[in-house]
Amino acid sequence: MIGLPILRRAMSLAASAAFAAAMTLTPMGARADESPIKIGLTTDLTGIAATYAAAQVNAVKMAIDEINEAGGVKGRKLELLVRDSQLKPALGASLTRDLIVREKIDYLIGPDASSVGVAVSGVAKQYKKVVVMTIPNTPRLTGELFHKYFFTIVPSGTMLARAMAEGIGKDNSKIAFIGGDYEASHQAIGYFTDWLAKVNPNAKVVDQQWPKLGEQDFTPYITQLMSSKPDIVFSYLWGADLIAFIKQAKPYGLFDKTKFATLLFLDDLKALGNDMPDGIIGQMYAPPFGTDSPAMSEFIKKYQAKYNSFPSDWAVMGYDGMRILADGIKNAPSMDSDAVADAIAKLKFDGLQGPLTFREVDHQANVPSFLGTTGKVEGLPFKGLVDIKRIPAETVWPTPEEILAQRKS
Repeated sequence: MIGLPILRRAMSLAASAAFAAAMTLTPMGARADESPIKIGLTTDLTGIAATYAAAQVNAVKMAIDEINEAGGVKGRKLELLVRDSQLKPALGASLTRDLIVREKIDYLIGPDASSVGVAVSGVAKQYKKVVVMTIPNTPRLTGELFHKYFFTIVPSGTMLARAMAEGIGKDNSKIAFIGGDYEASHQAIGYFTDWLAKVNPNAKVVDQQWPKLGEQDFTPYITQLMSSKPDIVFSYLWGADLIAFIKQAKPYGLFDKTKFATLLFLDDLKALGNDMPDGIIGQMYAPPFGTDSPAMSEFIKKYQAKYNSFPSDWAVMGYDGMRILADGIKNAPSMDSDAVADAIAKLKFDGLQGPLTFREVDHQANVPSFLGTTGKVEGLPFKGLVDIKRIPAETVWPTPEEILAQRKS
């Protein structure tokens, strides 16, 4: 038979153990969650946009490395999981769903192509996951497909087309257009002509050419554009198509006989090198040489040291996008997607291009776009833009009324 003192002592020890166990289950005594915060990035690492996606991934990784070295977010490290959507929307949706369901990612960033962006955003909406877009810019994302978990730091197609109309429409009455035969080009000329009517009612688009993506021979398009005798040619070609067009148009003297304005990516400038004619009007999303600030200079230096390459627009937006997502997580009262979305919506973020905030109606950041002319830029081994004009978002983005009308149509 157990003695009373021994029994009392055993009961006391049991009670202490029970109390200690209970404390591990309460908020006061709970052990902090040390598991990584998982970020999913579905992007197009295969195909014609692979170089854009690679720069995006590099910059997101660089931002994550810096955040982790500084202690992470709420004491937890960030972990990046990357998947290749290969410019295929259905694959992008499938991979993003797998990241959410099987890999248990917490938030999303990216992707690359607008078509994949639409697919990824749809999955993010379905599973209530915050997604910060750093390259896709179809106006559909802020319009009829908008949801509260979506944010973008990319100037939309509407904003870019209007900025181009502002930049070339006032001084040119006869404008010819060439663009790849896909959705973004058709959207661009539509938004351009609508804004052109406000900028210069006497101006008109006298010719439109629609080569297929990946066109090898631009000769018939070049001769047709020249025969329309425009004051300026507006191009929505990009990548390999733009490079091929410029190389083929030079022997015809197109750039000597008429002005030329084009959507332009840093990768195009690198690829063309000295073959890029001087004096072309180039429109860029977020060129590092378009912002003269200590923050941008430091970013360029760090990116070059890490990747031995000059950063592109995609790197600028990928880096800021990841930092915005991290700030939203840090400022939110919980890890819940609704809480993080609310925190991002209220952010006043000091980005590489200056202060950024998000508009309530569409979660579009007030990011600028840039117009300049091609020429030698000191310190660059390829041609860049000179005489750069910064176009504020507020001068060209759709009004809230226009956005709401898109959602009703």
